[in-house]
Amino acid sequence: MRAVKTYAEVGSDKSLILKSLPFAPGSRVEVIVFPTADGEDVFQNMDRIVKKKGVKPLTMKQVEKIVHDVRGVR
Repeated sequence: MRAVKTYAEVGSDKSLILKSLPFAPGSRVEVIVFPTADGEDVFQNMDRIVKKKGVKPLTMKQVEKIVHDVRGVR
């Protein structure tokens, strides 16, 4: 799957126009829209929150354990 990240501004009529996308005309695409906080993208925002809260990074093994515990799988 090929993803494209871009920034755009919502028009006065609450519409959004995306131009020059790298997909063939007629291609079906999925569009997910997130508002930006003061020009930050969602990843920059999460990095800032993680640093502010002092959240320690987890290993993949730790993440797997949490997921399995939540799902009730052992």
